[in-house]
Amino acid sequence: MGSITGPAKVLGAAFVLGAVLVAGVGSGIGFEQPFRIDDSGDLSVVYAVLGAWFLVYVVLAIVVVADAARLARRGDLAAAQESANFVKLIAIPYFLLNFVALTEVVAVVGVNDRDRLGLDGFLVAVLFVILTYVVLLPTSAYGVACLVLMKRSDQIGRVFFGLNLVLQFLFVVDVPSTVVVVEVARDRLGTTRRPGTLSRNLLTGVLMLGSSVAVAWLACVAVFWLFDPPGMFVRDAIYVLTIASPVEFVLLVLLPVVPLVTLRTSVRLFLTNDLDALRRSARAVKLALIPLFIQNFVLCAIAVLASTFLPIVATHGTLVLLGPGALVFLGAFGTTGLVSAVITTYLMMLPTSIYGLTSLALLMRHRAITPRFCALHAVLHLIFVADIISTLVVTHRARQLLTAGPSSAGLELRSEYVS
Repeated sequence: MGSITGPAKVLGAAFVLGAVLVAGVGSGIGFEQPFRIDDSGDLSVVYAVLGAWFLVYVVLAIVVVADAARLARRGDLAAAQESANFVKLIAIPYFLLNFVALTEVVAVVGVNDRDRLGLDGFLVAVLFVILTYVVLLPTSAYGVACLVLMKRSDQIGRVFFGLNLVLQFLFVVDVPSTVVVVEVARDRLGTTRRPGTLSRNLLTGVLMLGSSVAVAWLACVAVFWLFDPPGMFVRDAIYVLTIASPVEFVLLVLLPVVPLVTLRTSVRLFLTNDLDALRRSARAVKLALIPLFIQNFVLCAIAVLASTFLPIVATHGTLVLLGPGALVFLGAFGTTGLVSAVITTYLMMLPTSIYGLTSLALLMRHRAITPRFCALHAVLHLIFVADIISTLVVTHRARQLLTAGPSSAGLELRSEYVS
């Protein structure tokens, strides 16, 4: 197996330094030390620090692109996939912290630009998006090299090549695309490994832990409503156990370690035709999330109601006297909270559908299901509540197929039921 190239390692070091810098800027803005972003002098310091890093990064980027082109000419797929995997993963903390820091900068600049309705904040946002995209581009150089090498040797099809080539240059989805490309490259090189027990059960374990806390929370809520008075212990428990949903959001969305491990595991299971492990993991994940999402639904409902009636409380009820205009205002206010709740919950749900969608892809790969069945359940996997029902249907279909054996289905799928 090839090793990570020197330029890739240097670029990784640059991302580590960049993450430290943007973390310092973000914390400085948030705590007003050492930067007061509304002060032009401190703002110049921020631009100078990040600007110097960016100029050095551009030079490194040119070297990295040249290095990726060199690997493509040499046909060194092993080194290309190792470098692609390293660069994309080590860049994640930088982009996460960069988003937080730049959001703070844009917000403060926009608020201070009252005379022009925040136009300066909008222009700064556009500038930062462009600069961040420039930073993104070199991180895809090795992934593109992998795609070119595999397409040149007819190891991948045109659809896989074209789709992932586009995804490599888009924010966020470039990371899962790289994971898929790297695992496919390792499969073609014969170096892919079966995922271990920890990686297969990581998502299930995280969800089960959150759901266990959620069950305790729901029980305390039930006691709170059924008994009067409920007691201080129950009140305190409700307050403390509410933490389950926010912590799960951090683990499943903000810190994407668990989703990325899950994606890599599912791709490996797909490449090794391990349908049994995929369907077991898909079912376990969806069943494990139910209590957690019930708790999350209750919390979101409370938050939406609170945000809707907050203006009434703040105005001591006088807002209601304004008539239809007040209802429109309250509706818009409540919709804002509802949209935020739906988006956050949906982002939490997406990683839980990885195993199910991969199971569908593997069944479709072996023509064990029709394209219509695959498309229908792929959509259902992305819809609240329907995703659980769809997963149970798909896993039941997979179990029937595995129980019947490969001779009747014409498949070669790994299973505990098939020798």
